[in-house]
Amino acid sequence: MSLEDIRKEINEIDDKMRTLFDARMECATEVAKVKLETGDSIYKPEREKEMYERFIDNPDYISFLKKVVQLSRRRQYELFLDNEEDGELLDKFLSKDLKDGKLSLKLKTDKSCEEGLNVKAVLSIIADSTLEIGKLEADNTNMVFIVLNVPENEISQKEAYLIKFMLESETV
Repeated sequence: MSLEDIRKEINEIDDKMRTLFDARMECATEVAKVKLETGDSIYKPEREKEMYERFIDNPDYISFLKKVVQLSRRRQYELFLDNEEDGELLDKFLSKDLKDGKLSLKLKTDKSCEEGLNVKAVLSIIADSTLEIGKLEADNTNMVFIVLNVPENEISQKEAYLIKFMLESETV
């Protein structure tokens, strides 16, 4: 098989994966709607653990699945925040939490991931955003201090609001 043939096959697999990913994200949207109706929380570490245990024999797939699950949760948080009717929480965030284009977060992480995210997962969420880390400190008590630089535009400010909401909901 030539390199061109292999790349063609990879493209076909990527197309199939895209279709499956879109379907999975639509399921995440439906899950968010149910959770909104019932008042349930988005982050369910026990459910995620069950999902990963199904593929314990394939650590590479678990890494891939963790990223997909993280993106699914992000979609759900976006829907939760979009459901806010008057934008009062966003306005409060902009006036109270965002200071001179900086968002400071103090998060207690969970090494075991039984109740909340570990430091690695927190950094993964931030790394997938467009926001830049201005400062990062971690201590031996599992506390993480992060300052994010937030450009003065609506898209970045909404993303900072989403990141804050997501991280504060998922850390202990």
